[in-house]
Amino acid sequence: MPPKLFPDTLKKTGFILVLFCLICNVMHIKILLIASIIFLVSLTRLVPHLPNFSPILALAIFGGAYLPNKKTVFLIPISAMFLSDLILGFHSQIYAVYGCILILSFLGSTIQNKINIRNLAITGISGSLIFFIVTNFSVWLGDNLYPLTLNGLIQCYVMAIPFFHNTLISTFIFLAILFTGYSFAEKKYQFLKKI
Repeated sequence: MPPKLFPDTLKKTGFILVLFCLICNVMHIKILLIASIIFLVSLTRLVPHLPNFSPILALAIFGGAYLPNKKTVFLIPISAMFLSDLILGFHSQIYAVYGCILILSFLGSTIQNKINIRNLAITGISGSLIFFIVTNFSVWLGDNLYPLTLNGLIQCYVMAIPFFHNTLISTFIFLAILFTGYSFAEKKYQFLKKI
């Protein structure tokens, strides 16, 4: 993307974020802060990166862990992905990817009020495995790259293994950045803990 278009993308994304918050009546400061983080970090998908090295899985877990109600837990991460897909383009695995985002948002909500390194490691590994299993099953089933046999399914998963380490590493890096950053924000601004 040419550099001159990036500020326009930021303006549009910011406008859409504010519009989303007004529509959903979520002008609650904590929700607005977390939604802003999710939408801004999702823009890193627009920067060239390694295959499957993306913040999306970590953003879904982060949103699930910190957003206070079920509506925002699922809507905000999906909306962030949808907005970045509007810019990048849609693909044949969109339903599998969006389904994984919803599952990972739910997974993140299971660690609300129980956020620690152990739980983040478990959700990070589980989320990456769920994404790997679901999206590659979808590739096998729908992209006609592999025969629709057990051997074809095994071949699909074997061919996807080299991409899995990028998924796992990026999930852990972005989980560390998001949860550490938000933890520091809560310590600096005590009112965030009370909300």
